[in-house]
Amino acid sequence: MLEVLTRHVGLSAMVLLILLPLVLFRSAWAEPAPAFEGLEVLERPVPGPNVALLDETGSSVALKGAPVTVLNFWATWCAPCVAELPTLLALDEALGDQGLRVVAASLDRTYGQINSFWTAQGWGDSVEVALDAKGSLFRAFSSQDLGARGVPYTAVLNAQGEVVSWYAGEADWASAPVKAYFEGLLNGALDQSE
Repeated sequence: MLEVLTRHVGLSAMVLLILLPLVLFRSAWAEPAPAFEGLEVLERPVPGPNVALLDETGSSVALKGAPVTVLNFWATWCAPCVAELPTLLALDEALGDQGLRVVAASLDRTYGQINSFWTAQGWGDSVEVALDAKGSLFRAFSSQDLGARGVPYTAVLNAQGEVVSWYAGEADWASAPVKAYFEGLLNGALDQSE
């Protein structure tokens, strides 16, 4: 009887030793990206509003396809927006080659205003700049109760264009906690694509 029990316990221990690392690895892989202070992370992704942003040629800017899209609403007349835009450029520079995409959606009236301001700041062309004609997309984020009450406002979208998180107000998008959050999202997107 003792010999059967020992064999059974030994087999159970062996199975546990084989399965435990797999369970621990799976748990670590499935953990969500750590949120940073002020970020609202949604329990489940929410379909993004179906309102077009326009590029300078008048063509629609797609908000899906990239593993992670950072959609930032801003305006040339908004001091906090202007203050945070360099940190968005730095975030794009740090993680753009890993699949992060930054879209700066301006609430200004024309591309003329946007271009002259952007050029005067010396911000270059590393991020996509789009025009939110009449604030339609921004208002859609307000009506869906996704926190859009004023600018700056930033929504984070997955590859399907669904909102996974949002941030209202000015942020340091180049800070270590923010980069860690986006690295986690990008790693999760990569794991899902494999």
